[in-house]
Amino acid sequence: MILLHILLEPAILIITACFLFFILLVLKNYLKVKKNLSAVYKFLKSLNQKELSYRFQELDAFMASNAFTATTWEDFKKALIFPEKLYIASQNQKSTGDFKSEIYLTIDASYFFNEDTLVFSKINNKFIQTMPTLLTGLGPFFTFLKMAIAFTTVNFSVESEVGNSLNGLIANIQIAALCSVFAVGFSLMFMFLEKVMYNRMCKKYYLAIQKEFIRLFDVVTSEKFLIDLVKESKIQNSTNERLLKALPEDFAKAVVKSLGETTTPYLENILYSLNKLNESMNHGGNGDVVDKLF
Repeated sequence: MILLHILLEPAILIITACFLFFILLVLKNYLKVKKNLSAVYKFLKSLNQKELSYRFQELDAFMASNAFTATTWEDFKKALIFPEKLYIASQNQKSTGDFKSEIYLTIDASYFFNEDTLVFSKINNKFIQTMPTLLTGLGPFFTFLKMAIAFTTVNFSVESEVGNSLNGLIANIQIAALCSVFAVGFSLMFMFLEKVMYNRMCKKYYLAIQKEFIRLFDVVTSEKFLIDLVKESKIQNSTNERLLKALPEDFAKAVVKSLGETTTPYLENILYSLNKLNESMNHGGNGDVVDKLF
């Protein structure tokens, strides 16, 4: 009965109600985070680095449609290096070729997909962090309020009422002290439960998403990219030089081939026709002029 009387005290009821409200609010936010991040994690886990090139459009559409990753994904794409092979692979969606992915990442994935971008920016994290302080602050507030009210009920003017007044004052001071005890206790309990929920619903998934991006995308530093670019430039220059040297010879061969395949048959036909004409004129007795030509 004493415990029930204590729990039914208005000040303690308010503190308890605030504690339950804060817990339910945090749970609602963290469940929302878990739902979205777990969907992203499951999709990334279904991808393979070897097939990433021709499934990149599918990945792009999924990440852009998820409210928790849409903005971050747009920034993430700017740090990717896309090869020419991506276009070829994207034209053949059923390709099963065993080739290494050539989509490279220039900045570590954790720079984009981290605690701030995936969790804190999607919930009212600052308010959640102040909840334990608010619970603790309710303790002294109701303690002093209860004590102030208790002193107003003390009546020393009537000697017969002094004993009852002192008993009521002591009982109210006890309730006032319990307000601080409940407030601090609920604050500690809230911090413990909030950390447990955060680790299981939020931290677990954003760390898993980071690992999946590390698995799917090879990171290439700016220095290595520039070195590869210089090497590729030298290879292209060498190839172009060989092509330019071979161009006159190839052009000459093409001209000779064209003359042989096109002009020569026409000349042969002309000579054949002239010979036939010459023969016919010889038979007619008027071929002296043509004979002189040949």
